[in-house]
Amino acid sequence: MLSRPSDNGHTPFGDIFLSESPDLKYWGCHRYVMGTIKGDASAWQSTKIGAGSVPIETSEGWLLIYHGVINTCNGFVYRMGCALLDLEEPWKVRKRTKNYILGPHELYECVGDVPNVVFPCAALTDAATGRIAVYYGCADTVTGLAFTTVDRLMAYMDSEN
Repeated sequence: MLSRPSDNGHTPFGDIFLSESPDLKYWGCHRYVMGTIKGDASAWQSTKIGAGSVPIETSEGWLLIYHGVINTCNGFVYRMGCALLDLEEPWKVRKRTKNYILGPHELYECVGDVPNVVFPCAALTDAATGRIAVYYGCADTVTGLAFTTVDRLMAYMDSEN
């Protein structure tokens, strides 16, 4: 399970951890996966990050679509990025995006209960084509649907590293 185990709001703690369970009831063996990136290098994920949809298995590793938060003068802004976790040791990050892959732009993403939010919730993958349907929260009011492919996200990560 990927989670942010100790966060109870916008606290200084905002990292992703992996936990294991023999019975899906009791969780342990918590391992740090990745954290925020401070400064301007990747500011969209400087306040906190969190896991989104279930990772997608690829031949190169687990493709994780996650969210990052920045605290701006106008409040928090949530955006999406992706990372590639090791197939055998998923607590090890092989690469991740420096820039976000989706940010709030449309009216329904910018205006709602919590403005300026795109937050990945689920991802369905067609194994034959590599097409991904990403269901995401929009301003904590409605659900959006975006499409991409495994190849496109992998190429985007490669282009940034």
